[in-house]
Amino acid sequence: MDRVFYFSSTGNSFYAAKRIADALRAEPEYVVNYDGEDVNAERVTIVTPVYAFGLPVPTVDFINKLRTEASVYIVLTYGGALFGAEKAAYYTAKEAGLDIKAVFKLKMVENFTVLISTPKLYMSRTLKKAPARMDAIIEKIKRNAAFEPKCRKDGRRDSEKFREGWRGMGSKLWVSEDCVRCGKCISICPTGNIELAEGKIVFKNNCVACLGCYHRCPEHAIKYSKRRNRLRYFCPLVNEADMQKPIKRD
Repeated sequence: MDRVFYFSSTGNSFYAAKRIADALRAEPEYVVNYDGEDVNAERVTIVTPVYAFGLPVPTVDFINKLRTEASVYIVLTYGGALFGAEKAAYYTAKEAGLDIKAVFKLKMVENFTVLISTPKLYMSRTLKKAPARMDAIIEKIKRNAAFEPKCRKDGRRDSEKFREGWRGMGSKLWVSEDCVRCGKCISICPTGNIELAEGKIVFKNNCVACLGCYHRCPEHAIKYSKRRNRLRYFCPLVNEADMQKPIKRD
């Protein structure tokens, strides 16, 4: 039996998780909804994006509380450079007591567009190559490949300081007059960092820099700093409605 978990805000990692889950006859499960129960499976695959050469806060939290005796595989989706993120992910899982077997990497579209411009030709080429790259990863998981990542750098295993820095990113997000207060940003925020107060959208201090609110606002009303007209992105290889699962709140 296989279980497939993912963290995704703009669909890249959800695409990979769905492809893996379909191939292994499983269902993609959102890491934010994991409640700490024992995961009885032969294999567990975790699909996650790379943030600043490390792992997002929700992924790290999930790995640290995951309870399973299964063989664990991690698939990293990334848009820029890894700089040892594979090794960082491997040892995060190992130090959490998991039976980590391998870490795979999948090149996808860079979505940190508040600071980085992504050429459309590059995007289309990357997305065109994604299915074949996914097929290769799925075959390795199916045959239970096992190896420790070999990287020139160890990766940011001490990236907690970077993750803490992301929490303040919400202070640079703001809402323009185009906001219709539909509540979508509130419902999709993985940490409950957004709320409606006195008729206004408010960003608190628990941002994890996923930028799901920024990219998926129907009105493009959420802005970052003084950058008003930057590319919004959601992976065109998946249906957003399939990813839009209710988030369990305590």
